[in-house]
Amino acid sequence: MMGVFKVFFGVVFGLVLLVPAAIILGVIGLPAVLILAVLAVPVLVVLVMLGLPFLLVLIAAAAVLGVVFAVLGAVLSIGALMFKLLLFVVLPVLAVAWLVKHVATRERHEAV
Repeated sequence: MMGVFKVFFGVVFGLVLLVPAAIILGVIGLPAVLILAVLAVPVLVVLVMLGLPFLLVLIAAAAVLGVVFAVLGAVLSIGALMFKLLLFVVLPVLAVAWLVKHVATRERHEAV
C-alpha cells in the first residue's frame, strides 16, 4: 500500500512540475512555431526547391506539439484514475461506513 502511495505522490509531484511547463510551451511555444512558420514560408520554399531537410522543421514543430499533448494526456489520465478510485474505492467505503454508523445509531436509539 505504501508503494501505491509513493507512486501516486510521485506522479502528482511530477505533474505539478510538468503542467506549468506544458502551459508555458502551449502559451509561448505554439504561437512561436506558428509565427516562425509564417515568417519562414519563403525560406521553406527555397528549402523545398533545393531539397534541403524540410523534414527537420516539421520534426521540431511535432516535438513541441507532442510535449504539450503528452503532458495534457497525462493530466487527463490522472483525472480519470482519480475518478475511478473515487467511484470504485472511496464511495463504497463511505457507503459501508455510513451504513454501519446508521445501524449503530439506530440500535442505540431503539435501546433507549
